[in-house]
Amino acid sequence: MQVSQSVIIILLVANLIATIWFGIDKEPTQSVSVAEKAATHELPSVVNSEVRKDLYSKFAKAFNSANYDALYNMFGPAAKAQFTKDSADLEFQKLTKFFHSVESGAFTHSELTGTKGNTNIYVLYYVVKLAESSEFGTSGTLKITVAVQGGEYQVYGIRLNAG
Repeated sequence: MQVSQSVIIILLVANLIATIWFGIDKEPTQSVSVAEKAATHELPSVVNSEVRKDLYSKFAKAFNSANYDALYNMFGPAAKAQFTKDSADLEFQKLTKFFHSVESGAFTHSELTGTKGNTNIYVLYYVVKLAESSEFGTSGTLKITVAVQGGEYQVYGIRLNAG
């Protein structure tokens, strides 16, 4: 009986050692959440400061002149496949009706909101000054969603919010 107890004790100790041995991973796998990526992201060079300024300028010029064709043309092919030009025109008409115009704006920051395959999706934030006649106050936030794949980007969405 003592022999069987000794064997059991040896097997338990061997099991414990094996558990510890295999539990210590010399090169841990890195599992990074989208939130962790977003906290440490850097915009790719394809969305440099000139591109960010250009996106804002195109939006402001088209929005202030109620040029809905130019606003629709800011979108990339993937976005255009999701909605019609007429539906975009209606949404932009509502925005111009309530916000009237954008007087000035500047890029503030960006967020990595997700990845789909080899495409990273970022939201570019701009603080904007709205017209005095705006129904929702004189300050707002412009959000332009861009998808970056390799060395190219396309606009997925445009949203203008008050305050």
